[in-house]
Amino acid sequence: MYTLNSIINDDSDPPEPIIDNGILLDGTILLILGPAKSKKTFLTQNIGLSIASGIDFAGFKIPKPKKVFYYLAEGGYYPNRSRLKKMAKHISLDSNDNFMIDFPPYMPVNHTEVYNDVYKEIEESNAEVVIFDPLIRFHDIDENSANGISEVFSKIRQLIDKLGISVILVHHTGKVQSRGGRGSSAIIGEYDSCITINRSKADYIHLSYNMRHVETPPSNRIRFNSDTLWFERENSIIELLENSGGSLPKGDFIKRYDVPQSTAYKHISKAVREGRIKEEEGVLELV
Repeated sequence: MYTLNSIINDDSDPPEPIIDNGILLDGTILLILGPAKSKKTFLTQNIGLSIASGIDFAGFKIPKPKKVFYYLAEGGYYPNRSRLKKMAKHISLDSNDNFMIDFPPYMPVNHTEVYNDVYKEIEESNAEVVIFDPLIRFHDIDENSANGISEVFSKIRQLIDKLGISVILVHHTGKVQSRGGRGSSAIIGEYDSCITINRSKADYIHLSYNMRHVETPPSNRIRFNSDTLWFERENSIIELLENSGGSLPKGDFIKRYDVPQSTAYKHISKAVREGRIKEEEGVLELV
């Protein structure tokens, strides 16, 4: 309990966001929402690895590394092992211990004994961010029951409060995607921030955001790179140059762009024509 006077006189700095622009703040719930086959888990794994390594991607800004514990209840160990090996190819080995993953097929945290096991595991891991993917595998409540869903979120909020963590939940949209998440509207009422995935053409997805505590960022479109299994900005040249301080010698850029050389030259020419970048004396720079 705080008095108004203690609040007025408190000049302490708030904790840094885990993902900038209010997408994931300290002690909050981020809901990642999308239809089946919309690459929700690919996006969530990218986010988890980025938080663990402190590396930005596809416009998501990660101020500093955090320990991540990922409960993944779909796909099993071996398919995800292959996927994570490919995703982690360019991640520093120093970051690897920051990312932990478990593959429980079913873990209903609304049951006291399961909740206690999850609590102990998270506590022992010293995780700062915990991911449950997908939400349906972590409770046995009727999704259409507002009271039941509120009970599940109450357990999750207890984990947040007692362990000082932030939580990411992955959930399916309903049959009518415009109505949001499948099941009770209580699910939509419980999150602090939300990323909604809408399928776009080819390897692109469209992301829209909803923030409860900060100004909502504009929606955007990102591209899935099937070679690296990472999402990139619609124009990944911009992202690579941003992550390199705004400029990069053309030869170094070609080596790091991770596409065939002929494709890289085409993308560079297009970005120059569009006025997004400029090329001077063999150096590519953001405009």
